[in-house]
Amino acid sequence: MIKVDGCTMEKVVVAGLGYVGLPLACIFAESGFQTVGIDIDNQRVQKINKGISPIKGEEPGLAELLSKVIANGSLVASTNPDEYANADAIFICVDTPIGSDHKPRLQVLEAVLKEIGRRMKKDTLVSVESTLPPLTMQNKVIPILESESKMIAGKDFLVVHCPERVMPGKLLHNMRKVGRVLGGLDSESIKRGAYFYSKIVQAGIHPTDLLSAEISKTAENAYRDVQISFANEVALICESLGADAFEVRRLVNTCPNRNMHIPGSGVGGHCLPKDSWLLLSAVPDNQSKIIPDARAVNEMMPHHLAELTKTEIAMAKLGLSRPRVAIMGLSFLRDSGDVRESPALKIIDDLLDQYDLIVHDPFVQDEYRVKLTRDLEDALRGADCAVFVTDHSAYRKLEPQTIKMLMRHPIVIDGRNIFNQYDMKRKGLTYRGVGKGPI
Repeated sequence: MIKVDGCTMEKVVVAGLGYVGLPLACIFAESGFQTVGIDIDNQRVQKINKGISPIKGEEPGLAELLSKVIANGSLVASTNPDEYANADAIFICVDTPIGSDHKPRLQVLEAVLKEIGRRMKKDTLVSVESTLPPLTMQNKVIPILESESKMIAGKDFLVVHCPERVMPGKLLHNMRKVGRVLGGLDSESIKRGAYFYSKIVQAGIHPTDLLSAEISKTAENAYRDVQISFANEVALICESLGADAFEVRRLVNTCPNRNMHIPGSGVGGHCLPKDSWLLLSAVPDNQSKIIPDARAVNEMMPHHLAELTKTEIAMAKLGLSRPRVAIMGLSFLRDSGDVRESPALKIIDDLLDQYDLIVHDPFVQDEYRVKLTRDLEDALRGADCAVFVTDHSAYRKLEPQTIKMLMRHPIVIDGRNIFNQYDMKRKGLTYRGVGKGPI
């Protein structure tokens, strides 16, 4: 508890001010808690304290909410870990990545836990929102907090795991409207966790144990990854047979209780490419068959799109030493600036040695090895091939005539079913799309 203008307020500290931590901190501040956000990136902290969101892309309401809670003083960003000392509740929202060996890299989480353990007061609630490999709460989080604090979990402080369910483009919406799984060390931890989350979540809160909460988050993302891989396999079959996977999908989904996913150029983002591996990291190698195979299919799709590109350029016999290829979309998600694990990055790597590349994205600012433009016409003008990797809204407004007029050779590779195959051919463009056999 702290006093603000003579009134006693509960203090919330959020560790990590990225895609999860920043909107979480804003909502807690909006809900009447004196909130401090901690981040090691001083530039990010300075920007947030000026009321400027560092998150790019379409995030409805986030910039306005951040500006409001900074202006009224209910949210402050800091690099000082001493802020943990008088917190009533601490919410951990740091990265839990995997390495090239598909094994978890939890050093950042461990470092934050040590900082919190050394400083937190008695009766503090510690909630881990970061996605975790199963058994991490039991084998790592609680032991580190107890060792550093010299206190006992469940007696001197409370512990919950409430894994985030955010999605770029819907950060505030998902935090407020999507139900949450709340795993607790004991009944008192769940009770206290439910108190805080009920202030910000306008949906169901589902209490359970710590291990079930860990498995549920990694399993829900692994399940979606498997579903997408099935759609991608059907797309590859349709390409081989000369069919249209999107027409097949439409027909499949006329059957009750079917929900075939949409195939595409690959699976990106922070969660899906890694959460399957976090789930599997807790069990012996080779125990799972389906999940690793699904991951392999989805990881292959960007390379497949690159091969379609190479094939169509070769068949066109352009007579150029280095044809110009426009990569349309660098972020992994429509109308987002998030490039984490984007399929476009793999496609660029596959094409860079053979072609002159230019990348277009309306939301991304940082270049990735090649020239980046936010001017759509600048990207297409003089290009010999355009590879549409992301289905940004701006691309769906493009007319075939405009594409043909701007490009030197109108070859279009469509990874997101943006264009009608027959319409493109009628207008004189060369077209290949994921899940569509050539016509």
